[in-house]
Amino acid sequence: MINLQYGRIPVLNSLKEYQVNEIFISNSFNDKKILEHIERLNIKVTILSKNDLDKMVKGNHQGIIAKVKPFEYTPFETLQNFLKRQQNPIVLLLDEIQDPQNFGAIIRSADAFGVSGIIIKKRNQVLVTPTVIKAATGAQNYVKICQVPNLRDAIVKLKKIGFWIVATDASAEQSANQLDYNFPVGLIIGSEGFGISSLLLKNADYIVKIPMSGNVNSLNASVATGILLYEIRTKQIK
Repeated sequence: MINLQYGRIPVLNSLKEYQVNEIFISNSFNDKKILEHIERLNIKVTILSKNDLDKMVKGNHQGIIAKVKPFEYTPFETLQNFLKRQQNPIVLLLDEIQDPQNFGAIIRSADAFGVSGIIIKKRNQVLVTPTVIKAATGAQNYVKICQVPNLRDAIVKLKKIGFWIVATDASAEQSANQLDYNFPVGLIIGSEGFGISSLLLKNADYIVKIPMSGNVNSLNASVATGILLYEIRTKQIK
């Protein structure tokens, strides 16, 4: 399977991380910063028409497509060992996120707030696809992402190394801003359509809600993630 990445910022970030094997650009592409990176790394470049680029990917390629190395997921054991060396790390556990735009935005927020890792299931979950990478704008290069067969087993293992698991539910009595988060946090983010499964809720140490005063009582998964990560990091820094 050929791994293609597109868009100026995602491609530039992958160039910086030495992930690009080949570049396809339109004959009018003139981003000097990207072209300098390509020249310095001596990467093969193929010039194509806009129509040919359009046929290669679905989405706004902005005149550049890169053939990149396959995304490498971090083994869970490697993530565990990394977490043991961190002070009050945050890990995201995604419970069947299906929308690639949501997943990409979550990865961006994870990088912005210093999340140590993201754990996803191997099934019933969008993977790190070119669409996800474009939405993540290169953040996937800086956050460890691992796949596991079962999120509950991952939670049990996280608890054994000192993590406390936080989940969100609209019916929770406690608001997210009432915890101090002075501990390693495993934050569960539910799917767009069904939220967090009852099994995972039962395994959470804390169930909190995001207080809202509007007429719509739910938030997009990536928006909720950003709000919760901001709350956690703000409390941990104090």
